[in-house]
Amino acid sequence: MSENGNNRQGSRSSVASCLEIRPVIIEILLPALTVMFGLQVLRLLVPGLTWILGDRLNLGAVYLGGIALLIFATAFMAGGLRRLFGENRSIIVTAGGLGLLRLLMQIWWGEPLVNLILAMAGTALFIIFLPISLNKSINRGSSAAGYFAVGLLIGLALDTMVHATLRTYDSVWQTGWPMVLLTIVLVLLQWLLLWCARSYEVNQTSGCVSFGNGVHGAIPPTGQDNTRVSYGSGQRTWAWLAIGPFIFLQLVVLHNVGRLAVVTGWSLHITTIWVLVAQLTGLAIVVLMLVRGERYLWLYSLVYGLLLIMASLFTYTESSREALVALLGMQVSASMLIAFIITGCAAGSGSGRSAIMLANGIGMILLVVMLLGYYVVYQIKLPYDNTVLEIAAAVIIAVCGFLATVRAREGLTVSRRLWIVPALSVLLLLPSLAGAITWHEPEADTGDGFPVRVMTYNLHNGFNPDGYLGMEALAEVIEENHPDIVILQEISRGWVISGRLDMLTWLSQRLDMPYIFGRTADPLWGNAILSRYPVVEYVNHELPPRDLFILRGFTVALVDIGGGEQLQVIATHFHHIDEDTEIRQEQAPVILDVWDGASTTVILGDLNADPDSVEMAMFREAGLVDAAASVSSSPANTYDSEGQYRRIDYIWVSPDLTVEAVFVPATTASDHLPVIADITR
Repeated sequence: MSENGNNRQGSRSSVASCLEIRPVIIEILLPALTVMFGLQVLRLLVPGLTWILGDRLNLGAVYLGGIALLIFATAFMAGGLRRLFGENRSIIVTAGGLGLLRLLMQIWWGEPLVNLILAMAGTALFIIFLPISLNKSINRGSSAAGYFAVGLLIGLALDTMVHATLRTYDSVWQTGWPMVLLTIVLVLLQWLLLWCARSYEVNQTSGCVSFGNGVHGAIPPTGQDNTRVSYGSGQRTWAWLAIGPFIFLQLVVLHNVGRLAVVTGWSLHITTIWVLVAQLTGLAIVVLMLVRGERYLWLYSLVYGLLLIMASLFTYTESSREALVALLGMQVSASMLIAFIITGCAAGSGSGRSAIMLANGIGMILLVVMLLGYYVVYQIKLPYDNTVLEIAAAVIIAVCGFLATVRAREGLTVSRRLWIVPALSVLLLLPSLAGAITWHEPEADTGDGFPVRVMTYNLHNGFNPDGYLGMEALAEVIEENHPDIVILQEISRGWVISGRLDMLTWLSQRLDMPYIFGRTADPLWGNAILSRYPVVEYVNHELPPRDLFILRGFTVALVDIGGGEQLQVIATHFHHIDEDTEIRQEQAPVILDVWDGASTTVILGDLNADPDSVEMAMFREAGLVDAAASVSSSPANTYDSEGQYRRIDYIWVSPDLTVEAVFVPATTASDHLPVIADITR
């Protein structure tokens, strides 16, 4: 053979090799990026419904629930969209459209409502993309379904890495050019994958190229979506409804790094490493199953299902070790079960197309019902604890995983080269490892004694009156006023309805101030103290009654302010409903009993009571001094930050202390104004 012939043969071999691996790359990376975008959009949608429509526009829980159900009911449109445009165009519209909307959301429009509308549309595209992409993978062959499962899990890990690298303050809330540039790069990569997929389909009109080892999954030519249908039997395809509970469990528990950091007490980066290790372990075991073509999958699904359910009982355990083990067990089990469900849909044949579409719609309704049910317990009396929903989600996933495998005689077999995916995915640990190495834990300074500047500030879960999660604005308000001790209320540390942000860790790092946390409503929400001076000791107390929707409490801390002086700080947040003055009258004596006339004491917080109320009279009669009233005959109102029509945020001091000055800065970073006082003996 001539040299030119050899060159042509080598060229053809290179092209063939490229075409063989390209679909594998697309089948994994395209869903991975789209899933990451989808989760980011969901983490804007849920807070947007809560703080824009609910808090700002005063829509009740019933209306919010109806709107949420309408948004997620668009999942039932997947079948119609597929019939209208075909699989390929539908994926371009949904995935590419989601990427475009995600990019538009990164641009600050000056009105959070715009981003909420974009998030609504993006959520609809995401939940429609999932079943259409799954169907296309099944149509390509059973191995492609395995690649789709791997892509889904990679997307979760990608999202965890980005979310935690930003200290849980999602990029979609940050308007700086670095976040815009990062989003542009990721969206362009997604569009490039869509273009490659389309080009590849066009090139298949002359033949058929195999996935992986060529045993499974020959790809039909473009435009022949219906020539080869390889759907699962009814019970297997219906198992796809577990996708909703699966996403719920991921959002609320499994890759909620802020929540795990609170439960374990570990630093955010160390916690992130553990979450990623759990995700990558699940990914590696899924790849092992796919490569080995395991038989008796029903037995594996039964074991992993039981493990998932058992581990879900320990998500709020008091032991950090148990919490870490529980998360590892849950993540590995959930990863395996969703892979069983996806590959189960590809096993066998039948008329399962409509079943997948309907199962997807039902699954998304389950997702929104679980999210609503998880947080509505803080507004409405219901006969369950919200953590029951975590167990319910685990049960649904376990049952669906078993149904997807109960009649499977053998597993799928894919190329051993798929091992490169979990191997390369280890690189996702690098940002967290670098962050853990460079992590700086804020250290307390040595003070010089009195005077000391104290501040109380209700942060409204991080949201300004317009419904925008503006943490930098809040940090600047605190920073510009140079307080020594800051008392904070409405601190969220992983709530999905508040963007799943760990506010306290973010503020502590941003302001370089150590913190203590006083949980009240649940382990992820309550009051906090930031202090430049050492906290010698502190105790968290409960406030009555204990049957409120949002439980209340207070923290008593002893702060060493230097010069041989110590200041007792009591931080609290009273019940918020205006007409429930009798509840606040029940709460005030508890704090006064703990204070018991002690000297050098300040009591700070959002007390949700007017100065002439009975509950505030109790403070005056006990001998405490209203700091603002002691320096001004007409103290500034603190709520709301726009109308300023009430004074409900207070600094009370023991009679041995003197208030030199009180400041109430005008700012709309929160719905409350901060109160700052300079105090001396």
